[in-house]
Amino acid sequence: MEITAKHGQEGELLLEIGPVTFSLPNEVAETLNQVIVQRLNEGENSSHQVLQKKLLTYRQLANKMAQVDDLVVQKFAPKVSAQQLVTITRLANGDVLYNKVMRNLAKQSRRQFEEDYAAMDKITEAQACLYMEQLIPVIKQAAQEQKRLHQQGA
Repeated sequence: MEITAKHGQEGELLLEIGPVTFSLPNEVAETLNQVIVQRLNEGENSSHQVLQKKLLTYRQLANKMAQVDDLVVQKFAPKVSAQQLVTITRLANGDVLYNKVMRNLAKQSRRQFEEDYAAMDKITEAQACLYMEQLIPVIKQAAQEQKRLHQQGA
């Protein structure tokens, strides 16, 4: 359906939607514009709040990963991409997870991780959420491995 908008002879806005034409006085058109802008801004604020909530949850996950045993980190690190590993270490509070990852990587992998970590110093919030969403299955495996290790040790 074709929609066209143009000004009439008296300055009113004429909206043609298919075979129907609406005549809107300037005040109505301005109010309609304000409502549209307000609704668009509400959508942006809402999506930003959702993103912030996800990031908070992912930070908590990263902090929990900082508490797992070294053996779990040794199995976890090779299963994930460089971007994912850098993201989770950057989301964790402090350097605990970073140091744990460094301690549990082979020498060559450690050098590569250091380079990746330095190169990826500007990860957007949206990218961080994407990488963490992809990591969830691997984090679940790590949690199961951690649980199994503690059951064996008990």
